[in-house]
Amino acid sequence: MKSKNVLVIGSSGGIGAACGSWLNQHGYRVYEFDRNEGYDATNPKDYKRVLAGVEYLDVLINAAGSVGMGGIEQCTIEEWHRILNDNLTSAFVACQSTLSLFNRGGSIILFSSVNGRHGGNALSGPAYAAAKAAIIGFARNLAKELAPRQIRVNVIAPGPVATSMLTRLPGEVIENLRATMPLRKIISPEEIAGTIGWLCSADANSITGAVIDINGGMWMG
Repeated sequence: MKSKNVLVIGSSGGIGAACGSWLNQHGYRVYEFDRNEGYDATNPKDYKRVLAGVEYLDVLINAAGSVGMGGIEQCTIEEWHRILNDNLTSAFVACQSTLSLFNRGGSIILFSSVNGRHGGNALSGPAYAAAKAAIIGFARNLAKELAPRQIRVNVIAPGPVATSMLTRLPGEVIENLRATMPLRKIISPEEIAGTIGWLCSADANSITGAVIDINGGMWMG
């Protein structure tokens, strides 16, 4: 049995780093892709650089992304394009650029957000909500197309996670977010990684086109 190969985009911190660590500990060979290493998630050539010599992939995790702030009047066209590129275009390019390596089936996991489920607010801005909602439609389209090839495509939609995307906010704002969560707890990156590990396993072989909400009950739908 060949070992399983996984490409983690956004691997240097937060959720991406936790996913890479979990999968590495469970026997996966982890290939890292991160802007801090000079890679651009919207550039197909960079995927060829990272995966040069790799014969197959079993898992793709796109944890890359960025967030905005404010309302529509504060969102410039430059920020709109930047956030859609970082969150939505990166997912499209990642899937398209690696698809030929999924020659024995596999699992693709993309990231939405609770903001893509309930519309978000000024803490993350309109472009982020739009991009994260669009991820769900894109993933389901891809899940249908790739099902005959036994490639599953699913979405994780987290609520507030203890990463730099959250800790940039004032403590009072974080506590107000916690108060909106029935479980009253901020999510850890390791919780996300554990769920992804299960989603990559044989126990989830019949799950595709799903959105898994990990938000402490902040949004239920």
